[in-house]
Amino acid sequence: MSDARHAPKALAQFNELIAALVDVRDNYVAGDRFDDPIEVAEAYRYVGQMLSAMSELYWDGDPDHPRFASIVSPARKLQGDNPDAIYHFSRIHSDRTYRVRGRIFEECYTSFTVHAAAADGAMAGPLRGDVNDRDLHVGADGRYEIVFSADEHPGNWVHLKPDAHVLIVRSYYQRLVSAQNDPAVQVEIDITVDSDDLPARLDDTTIASRMAEGIAFLRQVTIGQTRPGRRSEVAFVSNITNEVAEPFSFRDTGLPVPGAADIHYSQGRWDLGPDEALVMTGSLPPGVFANVMLWNVHMQTLDYRYRRSSLNAAQVHYEADGSYRIVIAHRDPQVPNWLDTGGHRRGTIFWRFLLPETDPPKPTCTVMLCDAVAAM
Repeated sequence: MSDARHAPKALAQFNELIAALVDVRDNYVAGDRFDDPIEVAEAYRYVGQMLSAMSELYWDGDPDHPRFASIVSPARKLQGDNPDAIYHFSRIHSDRTYRVRGRIFEECYTSFTVHAAAADGAMAGPLRGDVNDRDLHVGADGRYEIVFSADEHPGNWVHLKPDAHVLIVRSYYQRLVSAQNDPAVQVEIDITVDSDDLPARLDDTTIASRMAEGIAFLRQVTIGQTRPGRRSEVAFVSNITNEVAEPFSFRDTGLPVPGAADIHYSQGRWDLGPDEALVMTGSLPPGVFANVMLWNVHMQTLDYRYRRSSLNAAQVHYEADGSYRIVIAHRDPQVPNWLDTGGHRRGTIFWRFLLPETDPPKPTCTVMLCDAVAAM
């Protein structure tokens, strides 16, 4: 076998992928992290979806000739995905000039965040710049163009710092039918680079470098994830079971992860018996967008195509005084705003409040018998 012919650097990375998969098998899917059959079954599916993300986002990612890749879909869920948003990803370099062209239709909010590389191989690292549609000049027809570069440009421009590595676009929709459930919802967006050069032929060094980045991502989103139930020091995460934390601005956390800069988050975990329900009550502040959803232990939204596992502000049924009552339960309590656990004994509750006009109040959480909820 000729090393030159068979790409020795790529072969070495392929061997690293095999080693990583063995590690994922022994210390993630078949380890001692998960004690529920549904969590174990979902672990295998999750790893397959992460292989898909690894391939598209990294192995096929070319910062010199970029394209936007969809991060998540109903069939590829990761890192706390959201049925009411469509996310796009592109690898970038700080020494290039990029032009993003798009058009806003039904989106209630669109943002662009630039991130440095993550030290642990995660999808994106520290925030290095951001802009949202409120900051942009957008034409009467909804069209816009933004330049991302190290050198200043007139008009819509975002400065690329020397460690710029990833560009993430978030398109939010507050609709009765969630964006990910409606095939008619499409984000019109493209990214190009100011260069007439055609892509170079793929070579051993280039693909090996992309593979290494993708394999680091695969490790981080599996064995690198925090174990379920482990205590968190993040401000918006509650460490009390069946409670959520005081909502907290992501921008103020300074976390080196790809969160949305303009959002207040609130997170907690549920753990309910078969006849129990968790009732959340409160009110939504005026703002651009709000939603709540359920995740499994792999940071994936539960099934939202055939079950109700999330609610945005347009979907919530409100009480006469404008407040809400949302119920998390394993079976239908015969009241509005039921979030279906889909057979999961435990999981994560996640709230988003986008550009709220006032600090969002913490939802009040109460555990009671499911039959008692129906009688309220």
